[in-house]
Amino acid sequence: MKKKTTKNGSLDPLQLLNVWRAYQLKRWKKQRRQRLTPGRPTISGQLPHLKAQRTAKTKWRLTALLSTFTLGACVAIYFMLPISDVQQMTVNRTKSVPDQQVINASGVRIGDNVLTQIWQEKAIEKRIHQKLPKVKSVNVKVDQFNQLTLAITEYPTVGYLVRHKQYYPILENGTILKTKMTQSLGNSPVYSQFKNDAFLKQGLKLYQAFPNSIQSAVSEIRLTAKNNNPYQVHLYMNDGNEVVGDLRTLAKKIKYYPTLAKQMDGKGRIDLEVGAYAKLFDNSEADSTKN
Repeated sequence: MKKKTTKNGSLDPLQLLNVWRAYQLKRWKKQRRQRLTPGRPTISGQLPHLKAQRTAKTKWRLTALLSTFTLGACVAIYFMLPISDVQQMTVNRTKSVPDQQVINASGVRIGDNVLTQIWQEKAIEKRIHQKLPKVKSVNVKVDQFNQLTLAITEYPTVGYLVRHKQYYPILENGTILKTKMTQSLGNSPVYSQFKNDAFLKQGLKLYQAFPNSIQSAVSEIRLTAKNNNPYQVHLYMNDGNEVVGDLRTLAKKIKYYPTLAKQMDGKGRIDLEVGAYAKLFDNSEADSTKN
């Protein structure tokens, strides 16, 4: 196409306008072909998809709202109905603590709200432990909507402290119960002459450090402190022998006891306080031992 010029040599404005119109027409046709090309998303094609997304989101929000409202209504109705009140209480896994004492110490009463007791589980455990120190932990469970179960874990008894011919149970955590007994129970050792709590704690720690075979062989641990050694202890064994040692070192030396006991021709005293040697009892000493 030959470009026209004016007399002064410049391009004809009309021709420039025609060129611009031709370019715009060509650009419009190209865009129209792209919109009509199969597989290419168009605004009209996207409208149904957008509408479906908006409908699904609205349904989800409505469902969540109705679920929350329904749950809240059910909880409110549950609290208002008698079914939410405690109708029965039971205690599980107790060994030596009476069930009724646990129920009384819990502070929970028939007619109290069940869910409230679950939320206050730590407070219930604290109340029970204050009145019953043998109780280690409490787990509150609900059965059949309104039946409350208190699952109890107790501290095991690791020994008995003798004072004024009375036996007081010693728990695993070192607590000495105020319960008075006329004799010890089970295989737990008896601790005698321990007038100082600090020495008693050392005696408990000493026993726990013994191998299981030695623990089961000890019947009594007696503090026989002397001026030259306030840590001296005597172990009275179930086989009739006696072991002398030091609270601070006996845990390491007790391993020699089985060998020394086998080498003895009778019952006697095995001294592990300083060295390691054994001596048989004479008849008078054997009759007076542990008295």
